[in-house]
Amino acid sequence: MGWIVLLVVVAALAGLGYWVWSAGHWNRGRDFLRETNIEMKKVSFPSRDEVTSTTIIVIIVSFVFAVYLWGADVLIHKSYEWIINKL
Repeated sequence: MGWIVLLVVVAALAGLGYWVWSAGHWNRGRDFLRETNIEMKKVSFPSRDEVTSTTIIVIIVSFVFAVYLWGADVLIHKSYEWIINKL
């Protein structure tokens, strides 16, 4: 039973390989990977200090917005309760 599965996988990979080679996808894929490598050499990655400082800013801003939204939620909830109690 295991050899049948292996045979099916090998046949599928062979068919896929033939399709890639015959349709010209092999050269386009190789060119894509080559161009990707060239572009990755142009990328400038941030330093550790830049990543640390922007991470701290994101955490602080997220906390500020969380407190603001919590306050707005409490205010809206209390307003609805007041309106319902008046009716």
